[in-house]
Amino acid sequence: MKSKIYIDRRPLPILFLIEYRKTFLLLISFIVFFTFISSNNIPKSLTVEAYQTLVIFFFAIFLWVTNIIPLAITSLMVMGLLSSFHVLEVNKIYSFFGNKAVFFIIGSFIISAGISSSGLSERIAYYVLSRFGDTPYKLVLSIFFLSALMAHIMPEHAVAALLFPILVSVSKRLNLHSNSVLGKYMFFSLAWGSVIGGVVTFLGGARNPLAVGIMFEATGQNIGFMEWIVAIAPPVYLIMGIVALYIKRKVSASTKDTRLIENMITDNRKRMGKITFKEIKATFILIVTIYMWIFHSERFGIANIALLSAALFFVLNIMGWEDARKVIDWGPIFMYGGAIALGRSLVETGLLEFISEQYISNIDFTILSFICSIFVISLFLTEGVSNAAVIVILLPVVLQIASNFDYAPKLAVYLVAVPAGLAFMFPMSSPPNAIAFSSGYIKPSEAIKIGLIFKVISIIVFTVFALIYWPLIGVY
Repeated sequence: MKSKIYIDRRPLPILFLIEYRKTFLLLISFIVFFTFISSNNIPKSLTVEAYQTLVIFFFAIFLWVTNIIPLAITSLMVMGLLSSFHVLEVNKIYSFFGNKAVFFIIGSFIISAGISSSGLSERIAYYVLSRFGDTPYKLVLSIFFLSALMAHIMPEHAVAALLFPILVSVSKRLNLHSNSVLGKYMFFSLAWGSVIGGVVTFLGGARNPLAVGIMFEATGQNIGFMEWIVAIAPPVYLIMGIVALYIKRKVSASTKDTRLIENMITDNRKRMGKITFKEIKATFILIVTIYMWIFHSERFGIANIALLSAALFFVLNIMGWEDARKVIDWGPIFMYGGAIALGRSLVETGLLEFISEQYISNIDFTILSFICSIFVISLFLTEGVSNAAVIVILLPVVLQIASNFDYAPKLAVYLVAVPAGLAFMFPMSSPPNAIAFSSGYIKPSEAIKIGLIFKVISIIVFTVFALIYWPLIGVY
């Protein structure tokens, strides 16, 4: 029997537009960009450099939101545009790739690659699942807490990518259908754990050191590794506890016998054998690195510690460069150099001062309204825009607002960077969500409904902690 051949009878121009819609959109955006940047209608109190920075800034926002081209390429193009129009000195613009936040990100990515290449992270995953996965709710909670704790020391997308194939094997072994409650919350737990755990330290998401880097360039102030944890961990752990209770209530009614996975997990653990010398060396480096970050980061600098620790993975023959190259995502590194350059240009050209005088100075922000409004904007903006883009878009402006009202820059960083990482609702909002959605167990409508509940909880929890706890530890 011959298969039917489908012939698309839509007009050729329409098919052409559909096929090359991104190209046309990009072409139109460039035409609009050059029209505005060449305009002579510049407000009197605004310098030419500030006006050009404003046009480049909005052009970058458009490209980041639409994602017509990769985020990293947009940031590289931003640096090229800032240089071409001499917004700042050319050498200064490209020097932002030397910002210590960028090198901390490079070092932390290599450390994560070393932990993964040694087999240590996989061994931990199998151990936790075999130890705590004997009932449905214990299995799901072990996935949630495992992914959250691993996201403390690894990028959240790396955690999700590591655990995803293991969970797919578990779901097949348990013969879970697409409407399975257990299957749904297994992959929800993977996404939620990775997302929530990733905001606690600088290692879970490169957006955190990016935010600190932008603040340092703008104000000269810094946030230490342990200082971040002390401020952020308590409210995040409370949110984790609330989410865990929600998961337990939803999964406790499941009658699925998860003891069936015991043999599979045990077989995989046996296949890995006894702990290897590489894993021991990786564990030693990780422990020493975290110790140095906590107790000696002010003396040596977190970026220097990260780079020296990263080098040890090669010196001690835990992995080779090819192993690192396969795991490291260089896109964020390229993006963050351009992001920091753009943020600095907003300050040095006087654009933020102009915006402040014209539009912000008349706004009467109380500390409560400042905390709530900034947190909510960042929390919901991150669902449609890359979390790094959220920081670049919001943080320079929020730092200026904080300066106007004599609020500490650290408060501005926390209120923008932390909610930028709490993306619960959409697959495009964070890599862990996208990975979890690809399992086929999660329905978008459910993710939106539950994610909205978690966002409201996050707003309440962080508002209370920002008003009561953060002043006690000297945030503001």
